[in-house]
Amino acid sequence: MPTTTTPTGVTIHYETTGDPGGRPLVLVHGGGAQLIGWPEGFVEQLAAAGFFVVRPDNRDVGLSQMTAGPDDLTATYDLADMADDVVALLDHLGLPAAHLTGMSMGGFIVQLVAIRHPGRVASLGLMSTCPSSEPEFLVGPAGEVEPLTELPELLTREAYVEMFVRGQRGYASPGFPFDAQESAELGRRYYDRVYRPDGLLRQWNAMIRGPLERRAELARVTVPTVVLHGRGDQSVHWRSALVTAELLPHAEVHVYEEMGHDVPRELWPEFVLALARTARRAERVA
Repeated sequence: MPTTTTPTGVTIHYETTGDPGGRPLVLVHGGGAQLIGWPEGFVEQLAAAGFFVVRPDNRDVGLSQMTAGPDDLTATYDLADMADDVVALLDHLGLPAAHLTGMSMGGFIVQLVAIRHPGRVASLGLMSTCPSSEPEFLVGPAGEVEPLTELPELLTREAYVEMFVRGQRGYASPGFPFDAQESAELGRRYYDRVYRPDGLLRQWNAMIRGPLERRAELARVTVPTVVLHGRGDQSVHWRSALVTAELLPHAEVHVYEEMGHDVPRELWPEFVLALARTARRAERVA
């Protein structure tokens, strides 16, 4: 089982796909999402396009280290620490720099890698994410963001899968068919791989510790970037993509009418082309 231990003592599990001599691309997923949340077909298409794809489990999810016991929801870390986990993974793999793509909260993390460790980032892919957690970038009514302090009820496998499918359906792309059977199978894989709902809650508490405002720092990030977002996103408003692209001096932006807060199969070829084109732009700059 491939793992690395960061300088702060956190063990990160990861998986790789593709030729190690290809362009290194690290995919960082969002809150509560395990690395298997990246669709296998999408990862295979990236590898076929010449990428060496690295997928970590963020701390407190999947097979990476749980930072506290199952009854403790206190987050002793923040998003900047999670960004440092990515840098530690690059060190472990012997990669001076890599192309980084982040989805949702993963987008926050890779933004912070580019801000805090600019020499380690060759290019950025920002999917369904935002440059700040101000209400203007979020969908729905924005209230006071508070830490989570109550443990959720532990669910049976069947109940968890039902909840998982319901959640995925709510964030799914409105312009494409939702495959409930495929979603249920992923939910079973999540549950069987590791079921620790306390980890997800600690991640939330870490996320709200910030840094949640990154606009001023992002304006100084000069690597080639592609911003991918859906008008049907029910979590992060699509206007976030436009603001992010305006902030970053070398960004292109793609907003898809049919897309939600997910990685729809129908758009995988477009995403792969966009990420490969951005990587080539980075190579020309270098």
